[in-house]
Amino acid sequence: MRMSRVFASGLGGVNMVVEDISIEVETSRGRNPQAAEVLVLSVRPKAAQAGRCSRCRKRCPGYDGGDGIRRWRTLDVGTTKAYLQAAVPRVECPEDGVVVAHVPWARPGAKHTWLFEDTCAWLAAHAALSVLTVLLRIAWRTVAAIVARVVADGRDTNDLLAGLTRIGIDEIACRRGQRYL
Repeated sequence: MRMSRVFASGLGGVNMVVEDISIEVETSRGRNPQAAEVLVLSVRPKAAQAGRCSRCRKRCPGYDGGDGIRRWRTLDVGTTKAYLQAAVPRVECPEDGVVVAHVPWARPGAKHTWLFEDTCAWLAAHAALSVLTVLLRIAWRTVAAIVARVVADGRDTNDLLAGLTRIGIDEIACRRGQRYL
């Protein structure tokens, strides 16, 4: 039990329980299709995190079983791609209506885990896009979508003007045909 908790937290899932681990064969799409082994962790949210709205995080009554099993890409384990998979039911929230239940390892609507997306966004700011796409084995359009999601999430939690006490103005001038402030 202890080992699975350490393993799960290393894959970005603090509030999840690993139920099963399996190795599957995945065929890549593209010009040169190849078969490779991938690690699949069957997980579920801890009881305290289950049955919550994915938008407001309030406890809500269940609505239905959802679309069945979903998968989220997480960081690779060595050179092996890794996925988290879980059944995600829908809940009926009084504020947001019928939505997919919250999962503690991913943002709402994401196909990647928090850890994967945060790593991708950090690499996008510190490395070349070509290096990032090869390292994480994702397309550049996926990188753009991930960065947009991470930035939007950061705007909700971080006030960029917090602690601002003064604003300095560099130049004030008015001339014919030009106005500066």
